[in-house]
Amino acid sequence: MTLSVYATMERWPLKEPFSIARYTFVESLVVTIRVRDSEGYEGVGECEPHEWDEQASLGMLKSAGLEPDKWLEPQWATRRIDRERLIQELPRSPIRNAIDCALWDLACKREGKRASHFADTEWSPLTVIPTIGIDTPEKMETIARSFGPVSMIKVKLGASDGLDADRMEAVSHAMPGVPLLIDVNTGWSPEMLTSMLPVARRCNVRIIEQPMLPEMDEHMLAPVNDMLYCADESCLDRASLPRIQPYFQYINIKLDKTGGLTEASALRKEAERLGMGVMVGMMSGTSLAVAPASLLAQGLEVVDLELGFLKQDRDPAMKIDSDQLLPPKSSLWG
Repeated sequence: MTLSVYATMERWPLKEPFSIARYTFVESLVVTIRVRDSEGYEGVGECEPHEWDEQASLGMLKSAGLEPDKWLEPQWATRRIDRERLIQELPRSPIRNAIDCALWDLACKREGKRASHFADTEWSPLTVIPTIGIDTPEKMETIARSFGPVSMIKVKLGASDGLDADRMEAVSHAMPGVPLLIDVNTGWSPEMLTSMLPVARRCNVRIIEQPMLPEMDEHMLAPVNDMLYCADESCLDRASLPRIQPYFQYINIKLDKTGGLTEASALRKEAERLGMGVMVGMMSGTSLAVAPASLLAQGLEVVDLELGFLKQDRDPAMKIDSDQLLPPKSSLWG
């Protein structure tokens, strides 16, 4: 089918700054993609092309034959495109993710069916885990104490101030017995990882996510006891799996990394075939980004899809009831 494509770049302010190892966010910079077919049906998708750089985001749009606030028919969209062919037509990128998710939504609009039908799954509520951004150990402990009953807490680490051990201790003290997932966002060296493992064991850390840069994967120590390593920046799509499998037992799938729900679904299937654990995460977008990720996450134990960090969300927004992320309304996506 021939498509027209419309892109908008939007800034969605956060309620308060959120820090990870490499940046402090005050807003979510997203691109929304609409695709329209010759019969007038429209689908919508969202991505975060770059975490904070607008020029980089514009460059990604241009590379896909798009520019903001114009209906266009880029060369790839004038052919009879579908989700599988899109992977062949465009390189992996966040922009391809938004287009792919919009094609899923378009199929729902055309067929009058939910996205779960096309994914051959049931769209059920998901248990989601809360995340604590990098702050002082005292502030992170206070935030942890504010949570109700949770199955796990994700804790951002990787700061250069030497306080990561104190941060782990503080959160563990606030929520005794609750397993932790610590996400380092490549912020440690091999020596730091070695020194942090005894602290992690003491603090009931179950998963360590991306402790070092991808080029340091070969320096990963063997996991201790039942602790697991999770690849994030090291795992982009199915082609990543042969390289990372010797070092990681888990992967974190994000739609923007994989270039779309279609590739992400194939990545999950292949990782599970290889015996690897899978979690689904996201960047810092709106409910429109969470919706397709929640479809991908059906049946998983570790789901990092939060809401409530934006000052304002899409309408209709997705909702979390206690720790249960409810399926999106069809008027949002899918």
